[in-house]
Amino acid sequence: MNSVETVLTEEMKEMLQGQTIVFCNVYHPQVGKVLSSALSWVFAIDNNTIRFAVDSKSKILDIVRNHGDVILSFFASESVYSVSGPSSLVVEKADKMTLKMAIIEVDVKEVRNITFYGAQITQEPRFIKTYKESLIKKLDNEVKEAVFSY
Repeated sequence: MNSVETVLTEEMKEMLQGQTIVFCNVYHPQVGKVLSSALSWVFAIDNNTIRFAVDSKSKILDIVRNHGDVILSFFASESVYSVSGPSSLVVEKADKMTLKMAIIEVDVKEVRNITFYGAQITQEPRFIKTYKESLIKKLDNEVKEAVFSY
């Protein structure tokens, strides 16, 4: 994919189901700089919509409340992709969750392969969650349910 696309591919949609490292970048005018955050609870709802969960006190919410554009970057298909579009706040504090999480939605407007020329990603980043296994499953399930239920 060298051209600019307007929707996620099926492979990207499958990849973005809450277990991939995704970098979120937003420009915060009051702070005067770009804020960057690494996320894992990022879900492609369909080929045009991505939702993700962040702490309800995150500075990202300031941008989203003003419908600021969000850029999400992630590794997939031996490349690095950037997805951008306007964001909106789905819910500021999701109900019935252990953590106080906000759900943000991004309307996919642009999908770009941002891998530098001549590169092929040979290994995607992997991570482990370092808290109790029972809590990992509980939180992952709560977030996924919240993201898809609102």
